[in-house]
Amino acid sequence: MEWLGGLSLITAVVALIVLIAMSIDLASGLYKASLRGERKSSYGLQRTTMKAIAYFGSVLICYGVDVLVHLGKLWVAIGWGWMVGVPAFAILMGTFNCVVELVSVREKAVDKQDRHAAKKILAIIKGLRQSEIIELAESIKNLAEKKGD
Repeated sequence: MEWLGGLSLITAVVALIVLIAMSIDLASGLYKASLRGERKSSYGLQRTTMKAIAYFGSVLICYGVDVLVHLGKLWVAIGWGWMVGVPAFAILMGTFNCVVELVSVREKAVDKQDRHAAKKILAIIKGLRQSEIIELAESIKNLAEKKGD
């Protein structure tokens, strides 16, 4: 059972790396919000907390899978003895979580605003009746024609 200590230590390092990635994403999100002049609310911080629970929960579950794989001697059975002591599933999950955070940091704040505005417009359009949509389209057409004169 000497592999268990190495497995636990590596998984703890994976969790620490995920925590650092989440912290960078949080700082980036707060910075982007301040650039847009948005107020920081507890809702955004709550989302970070829920994300942390999901991320650390997934790494912990994968750690459990790694322990079970090692207890079942799966790596030895398939001829991959060199994998003993490597928490492969926890590392894969940590890598996935870090990639998600990287995409989130790189995401442009303007793109988020555009998506948010598009969702609002679609919600308004869905709420309109067909006759109102036709009326609205005709008014927009008339305005465009007046500007073209």
